[in-house]
Amino acid sequence: MINNFDDQVQRNLLGKQLEKEGQIVKAMSLYEANVSENFEGSFPYRRLAILYRKRKLPSEEIRILEKAISIFSVLNSLNRNDVEPKLYEFQERLNRINDKK
Repeated sequence: MINNFDDQVQRNLLGKQLEKEGQIVKAMSLYEANVSENFEGSFPYRRLAILYRKRKLPSEEIRILEKAISIFSVLNSLNRNDVEPKLYEFQERLNRINDKK
């Protein structure tokens, strides 16, 4: 189910470059591909949450944050040391959105 990690990293790097060039929609599609493959790094989730917030699409931002929380909760249960701060970050972002409702 999960594709090659190196391919996913390359998508993130290309997405970052596309963002710099103003090609936001193309960048978002690359990040979404990684999210759909349960990428185990925070980058695409963080970028998509920010981009959806800027586009005033709260339901999409919430969807991405919930997906990140799901992925990082599983990784945290596997005792990966780098995961807890990321999980906390995504939970806090989601809490802030929910507090505004």
